[in-house]
Amino acid sequence: MFPMERSISSSADARGKNEVNADDQISKLSNDLLLKILSTLSMEEIVRTSVLSKRWVDVWKETSSLFLDMRRLPKVTSPPSNVTLDAKSVTKVIKDHRGHLESCTICHNSRQCEDGVVENWIQLLIHQKHIKQLSLESYLEPARKPTRITLNLPPESLSHPNLKSLSLGSYAFNAPHAFNNCRNLKRLKLDGILAEVEVFNEILASCSSLEALTLDITSFEGSGFLEIGNPKLQFLDLSCSKIDGVEVSTHSLDILSIRSLSCAFENFIIANPRFQQFSRNFWATGHCYPHTIYDITCSHQEKKSIGHELMTSGSGYLMQSGASLSVSVNMTNTKEVEMLKEVFAAWPNPLAEIEIVFKNNKLPMEEGESSIGRTRKKFWENTRQLANAGLHAYRVWLVNLSGSQEEFELASHLITQGMVFRHMMIIPLSSCSPSKKLEIETVVAKLKKLPKRHKELDIEIW
Repeated sequence: MFPMERSISSSADARGKNEVNADDQISKLSNDLLLKILSTLSMEEIVRTSVLSKRWVDVWKETSSLFLDMRRLPKVTSPPSNVTLDAKSVTKVIKDHRGHLESCTICHNSRQCEDGVVENWIQLLIHQKHIKQLSLESYLEPARKPTRITLNLPPESLSHPNLKSLSLGSYAFNAPHAFNNCRNLKRLKLDGILAEVEVFNEILASCSSLEALTLDITSFEGSGFLEIGNPKLQFLDLSCSKIDGVEVSTHSLDILSIRSLSCAFENFIIANPRFQQFSRNFWATGHCYPHTIYDITCSHQEKKSIGHELMTSGSGYLMQSGASLSVSVNMTNTKEVEMLKEVFAAWPNPLAEIEIVFKNNKLPMEEGESSIGRTRKKFWENTRQLANAGLHAYRVWLVNLSGSQEEFELASHLITQGMVFRHMMIIPLSSCSPSKKLEIETVVAKLKKLPKRHKELDIEIW
């Protein structure tokens, strides 16, 4: 990419005298259409288009996103001078961009960026280009001693009303003041970041508008609790080492994913009552693989949350083989069932186990919807698409089973479509009348008689 960028000026004569070649139909399109074409290309291919003709020379500078991967540069025999030139090439690409820049991703090796280069990029992109999404990743080279770049940013460097999403990978922080007054951020990802626990706590406290937070962090010393109290937080993904514990005090949280934690179960404190309904967690499932809890909550009028968007994005972190999942769902709410189906469809690898907690707070039906009407019938036709979902699990827990038709339909899908391999454990409602208990036992008996895709599947009441 960058060697090509360096040769652009020397290729001017080769472009021809005409703005558009008579046989070049694509170049006759408007800039808006050309930019849509460029959006399907890699950054290297985008920059190469600048040598096609004078018509194309500046089109790439108006793309809405930049992806600059310095690791793909050819290795050189004289690192010091060429490393400086590589960093300057990235800086030049950023400065030359003159359109509305929405997002930028820069990947580099730690040796490629010294003497405040990364800090300069941050200043350019946030405070001059007014970027919305920024991702910076410093990759540690296996052949060299792994050293993280310590970012030394001025106070409020990351505070700008346009910046909504920030991802930083493999850096170190000695102080939190770059995040001062960072109320603009909606999404924050700190991946492979080193800092003191107090620094992390001040960073999180400064980002009061966060809706999604992903942390893969290591403290220099295990000295204190990580404190997460962001009032608007909906999605939390944790991987923390060398910390004493974690305190999560936000009540807005819908999704909690734990990939790795060095603290004991009793030192993980969550003050959200909605998470007390789940019996399975990171420690109960063996604390070796990620465990995700999702309390699906959506009224008929509400839009799906940023957390649901991340849950169905196919993230490799959450959805690796052997992970486990706990979800709670109101089976009488069409939108919640649709969201459950989307989560199942997005999961690419077999789960060790899944816990499904049935919520029994039935919401008012939408206008025209009844248990015997056409809308209701269509609703169940849609949920039968669960049979085509990619999710499979070795073990399934069905919690708070009340014996309803909706619950029976879901359980029968899991059994007959082979979505559960070995065990289905059913935990009925904790308090129910003798007649309700008999109804639940009847439903379980019907489930046991269903044809099984996996003959070794065992179904039992706990």
